[in-house]
Amino acid sequence: MKKLLLFTLSFFAIACFAQTKTDSIPVTLQQAIEIALGESPTMRIADRTIETKKYYKKEQIVGLFPSVSGSASYQRTLQKQKMVMDFMGQSMEIEVGTFNNAVMSANLTLPIIAPALWNTIKLNSMDIELAVEQARASKISLINTVKKAYYDVLNVQESYKVYIDSYKLAEQNAQMISDKYEQGLVSEFEKLRAEVQVQNLKPNLHFLINAMDMSQKALKIFIGVDVNEPMIFEGELKDFEAEMLAAKLPEIKALSLNENSDLKQMDMAIQQLERSHKIVLSSACPMLALSGNYQYMTMGNDIPCKDFNWFPYSVVAVSLQVPITSWASTNYKLKQLKNNVQNLNDSRLNAERMLWLAVASHLSKIDKAIADFESCSESVRMATRAYSIVQKQYEVGLATWLDLNGAELALTNSQLLYYQSIYDYLVAQSELEYVLGKN
Repeated sequence: MKKLLLFTLSFFAIACFAQTKTDSIPVTLQQAIEIALGESPTMRIADRTIETKKYYKKEQIVGLFPSVSGSASYQRTLQKQKMVMDFMGQSMEIEVGTFNNAVMSANLTLPIIAPALWNTIKLNSMDIELAVEQARASKISLINTVKKAYYDVLNVQESYKVYIDSYKLAEQNAQMISDKYEQGLVSEFEKLRAEVQVQNLKPNLHFLINAMDMSQKALKIFIGVDVNEPMIFEGELKDFEAEMLAAKLPEIKALSLNENSDLKQMDMAIQQLERSHKIVLSSACPMLALSGNYQYMTMGNDIPCKDFNWFPYSVVAVSLQVPITSWASTNYKLKQLKNNVQNLNDSRLNAERMLWLAVASHLSKIDKAIADFESCSESVRMATRAYSIVQKQYEVGLATWLDLNGAELALTNSQLLYYQSIYDYLVAQSELEYVLGKN
């Protein structure tokens, strides 16, 4: 009855797993990256930031076009102003103005020479370029994050498979020892040790099951989908064996940081400060503007405006604005900008040195991962052979349980180190591409 119940539960679990796998969407690494670039909120924010910068530039360009405004006013005089004049030796009072006054006007303003506005528009263009570079930086960072999360999912899955195989071997060994115990060939102590070994592997399996679930949810968040979306992330770490075998460690002198986004953004920030230097200078320069005004007015004492006479009035003017005292503060502003440029140059130099250190570190990790991979590949082959030999020796009584258990642990550790070496290589390679600014 117990075996029948176990068989029924196992069949139900396999059926559920098959159904889940059928309903799930298979996703490769490249597909995960494409989904992330299309669905991630980070990329949508970056695109909207660029669009906002472009709108602001257009707003500034509008300042170069004529500005036209219209106005209308009506004024009712409650009591007219009086003037007193001396006329032939006698004082004479005269009322001035009318009770009703109406004015309609149109005003035109056009900047002719506006150096500060021109430089501000150029600064806005540079701001758009900076926003585009920041979007590229977000893209590179997102790709790096998705790659590492995907590799983490594959690594946890491989670790789970290794522990499943180890659990099955432990169960087989425990069953073999139990059979030997029933035949009186081994002690009860050895039987108990084998059963304890099986039980000790269960917590690792439970931990890896939770780790797989969390790593997959983290990857789903990074690519911008719901954590409950049914997905199967395809691929195995073994798929990258050929890449590792063909990998050649590049010379650090052959690499370049020209595409590094952090350095590019700092270069753009320096250029913006230099443009701000020109804006400060141009703000202290004369400005020439053209203006025009056209008015249509009427005055009268009666309420009906239709009987009033309307009089047009127009004027065109050119105005020149020359700052006189602004040079006193301009000099100090220029000195501040000069210090800011020097500080940013020094920060860039320090950042470049730290990036070269990061490149050297990632190259070292790649080199170590390749060496570990070559060593672990041979270690797995030898450990598999050793376990097969010890298992046969134990069956005929030429080896102890400790020998069998030690061979099993050695095989498990060598397999875990083998997959870990591939994972370390992929992560280091992704980090190197991120530092070099590769998409």
